[in-house]
Amino acid sequence: MYKVLIAAIAALAIGAAATEARAADSEPSAIHAFVDLSFKNAYITPRGLLVTNKGLTTQLLTGLAFDFYDSSTGMINNVSGSAGFWNDFATNQNAAKVGSWNEFDWFVGGNVTFFKDWTAGATFLDFLSPPGAFKAEKNIEFSLGFNDSPYLKPISFHPYAKLFYAIAGDSTVVLGKKGGTYDVELGMVPTIDVSPMGIPVTLTFPTWITVGPASYWGGKSNFGVVSTGISAKTPLSFISPRYGSWYVDAGLQYYNLINGKLVAAQIADGVAVSNTKGNNNVLVGSVGIGFGF
Repeated sequence: MYKVLIAAIAALAIGAAATEARAADSEPSAIHAFVDLSFKNAYITPRGLLVTNKGLTTQLLTGLAFDFYDSSTGMINNVSGSAGFWNDFATNQNAAKVGSWNEFDWFVGGNVTFFKDWTAGATFLDFLSPPGAFKAEKNIEFSLGFNDSPYLKPISFHPYAKLFYAIAGDSTVVLGKKGGTYDVELGMVPTIDVSPMGIPVTLTFPTWITVGPASYWGGKSNFGVVSTGISAKTPLSFISPRYGSWYVDAGLQYYNLINGKLVAAQIADGVAVSNTKGNNNVLVGSVGIGFGF
């Protein structure tokens, strides 16, 4: 149930930090930290599982990234790794022992950039439920993305594909097969930089669809969810680089649950959701702040 696109957030935070570091030092640090705090009206996974849509959802991502190898020439240009934690807190939950603490995930992974513009990665993800809503879910996600920004201006598309494999534990979409199954996310992140009133803003439009074996969702359809949205991010340039590279962001993301089992999962017994009837369409608004160094 890992809801944040780790690779995207980490890359943005680390990239900003690395730029600042290179400006201040000819030999930048090979170790970076990133923190992202966001507030949302709902919590839904990239795979389309609506976890809560009442009250306030607070999500915190923290971690470290490591540059093991960096070169501007040759076939392999960068080898990096990352590890961290993700937490979700829901105001509509009041569990006896953990209160609003809804989910805790940890991850470790690595990326290889080759031919300058291609990046392949693998990340192990362990999803845990502090209130005991589900058994621990162990997963691994493989990704492949292309950076087309050097060739397209002013808009670049950043196409990617992800293979999410559920190794063991409860179903990551509640009603599907428990372990030994997968889904595929095909998407892109159109990006454009604008400067309204002289303020630098990066606009992104995250868009994807998930497909896979029908058993992943527990029904007969091979389609899961389609999602698109808009996000705006701007640096907090008044904060000294000595304290890291800070930013604020805001966004809206729309989800259309194509697979009926995703709707049924919202009202299944034992699922920690706040709504009493299923929703095919979900709109998530968010605001956040973060930094990297």
